[in-house]
Amino acid sequence: MQTEDVIAFLRDNPEFLLQQAHALGLKPAHAHERGVFSLSERLMLDLKDHNRQLENRLQQLIQHGETNDQTVERMHALALALLRARSAAATVEAAVLCFEQTFGLTHAALRLWHPAAALRAPAFSTDNEIVRAQAEKLARPYCGPYVNDTIMGWFPPTPVLQSFAQVPLSAPGNAQPFGLLVLASDDAHRFTLDMQTHYLSLMGELVSTALLGWLETA
Repeated sequence: MQTEDVIAFLRDNPEFLLQQAHALGLKPAHAHERGVFSLSERLMLDLKDHNRQLENRLQQLIQHGETNDQTVERMHALALALLRARSAAATVEAAVLCFEQTFGLTHAALRLWHPAAALRAPAFSTDNEIVRAQAEKLARPYCGPYVNDTIMGWFPPTPVLQSFAQVPLSAPGNAQPFGLLVLASDDAHRFTLDMQTHYLSLMGELVSTALLGWLETA
């Protein structure tokens, strides 16, 4: 078959390339278009699509990095506030204020049942067994829409709080908590069941260590 014969055949059968595009390594154009993409054009389109996906992924990584940087800065501010406190009660007040102002939370509350709490931080001391039992059940911070009625009573009725983080406070290496930190927000998406709790655990360790420095001082 001569070249002229091939050209004549394609001229007389314009649908042939569309029907055989896959076998020939060609990518059909959109349904409303006539013709086909060449193999090089298809590879170029695939490359552009891959680059677009990489750009989206890179943007997500940048956003995560910026969020992590912001969290680290806030944790630094929390550490400084705890270091400046000069009593157990002042440490609790500093932590609560920092969470509300620096972290932008609607409310924060902290209760202690350490043996020295009634003397050194009476405004934040509790002997409520329900609260203690709740803290003892937490192997790690809990995030989600639920708290029991006792804990809900720590906060004013308005605004309506819709998500919470419950962080048990305990001495390093001791699984038995001596207090409970609760962070609350009127944003239902602030603390969700599937969120990571690594930074919350670190913040709990900071607050726990600062408090124990005052509660266990002779």
